[in-house]
Amino acid sequence: MRQKTLRGYLARRLFLLFGVFSLIWIWVASQVYHYAWDGTSDYYLYQDLEVALSGQLSLPYQDSTKLMGNWQDLPADYQRVFKHNGLGPDEQAREVTQLLMLGDDYVYILRYAEVPYEPLYIVHRIAQQDSPSLLAVFIALTLALFVLGVLSWWPAHRRIARESERLTANLGAPENSPGAEFEEFSSQSILAATDAYAQQYTQQQERLYSAFLSHELNTPLAQIQNTLARFEQLDELPLDALPLLAQLEQSGQDLRSLSEAILLLCRADQARLDVADLRACLTSWQQTWQRQGLVIELNLPAHPVNQPVQLRLLMLLLEQLAKNALQHGEGALTVMLSDKEMTFTNRVCGKQVHHGQGLGTRIIERVCACFGWREQRNAGSLFIQTIRFYDNSG
Repeated sequence: MRQKTLRGYLARRLFLLFGVFSLIWIWVASQVYHYAWDGTSDYYLYQDLEVALSGQLSLPYQDSTKLMGNWQDLPADYQRVFKHNGLGPDEQAREVTQLLMLGDDYVYILRYAEVPYEPLYIVHRIAQQDSPSLLAVFIALTLALFVLGVLSWWPAHRRIARESERLTANLGAPENSPGAEFEEFSSQSILAATDAYAQQYTQQQERLYSAFLSHELNTPLAQIQNTLARFEQLDELPLDALPLLAQLEQSGQDLRSLSEAILLLCRADQARLDVADLRACLTSWQQTWQRQGLVIELNLPAHPVNQPVQLRLLMLLLEQLAKNALQHGEGALTVMLSDKEMTFTNRVCGKQVHHGQGLGTRIIERVCACFGWREQRNAGSLFIQTIRFYDNSG
């Protein structure tokens, strides 16, 4: 989505509203100018009607702006326009007032019919050049409103811009954030400060957890290794104890490798990635787990498949997949490797099993995120785990 500035957003909305309002105003002004009719015009027409009916004037009467008389007293152009607009002598209405155009001039007409007399016409004629245009007045008012709108918009924009800048600054230093002027920005500032505190707290807890885990794992591992070394130096050990010591030493090495992988997983964003051929990693993993009773079928390409990985984390991922296959599956675990992905497939065990807490799934997700891979799983009669490699070609 294309981003917009606050200044441009406010300007476009206000100017659009102002433009529509101005166009409507100017159109109304032009219509009122051409078809003006108010109480003043009506008053003067009836005032002249009273004078004509009182006999103070001899009819027909005509000057530069007025004409009073019967139908036969009207000029031919007047008769033609009046008759066309329903003001002829044969109309039944008693009193009719109307505004018409006669050439380029305006005529205000009062037709008064008193039975059985002929209708009397009171006509006021105003030349167009004698009527000052209201458009200039409305345009001037529009410009004045435009100036007032700008004067109102600019301070509002500056205040909102200052609040947004203050909110942005608060993200970097939430402990020194002053109160916001607007409620909307105040709530956002509180949310930003809360989020910043939560991130700092999480980072501190992760560092403490990593340091604690490193100490608590490495200390007993070192003690186990030292104890085994002292046992190996003894000359009076029975021969039956040697296989047990070898098994204990192997278990200690496995535990050390696992602890190092877990520590790396706690600091996955700091793990150093080295390019490795996944075929060799999968082959070594296959040999290790086949000794534990898991049948693994590898379908590997003839050419190397190199990916940037951290070997201990990769082996931790493969170990979780192997454990899931032993616990929840039956039959062979089939592995398909290509340049873009690797897929693990095996048949789901039919008997009821305990599904655990999903820790293995979380470890797989975390390792894939560390490598920039995307993982997807489908569970049905077949369990299919697909891991797509990061595509850096584009």
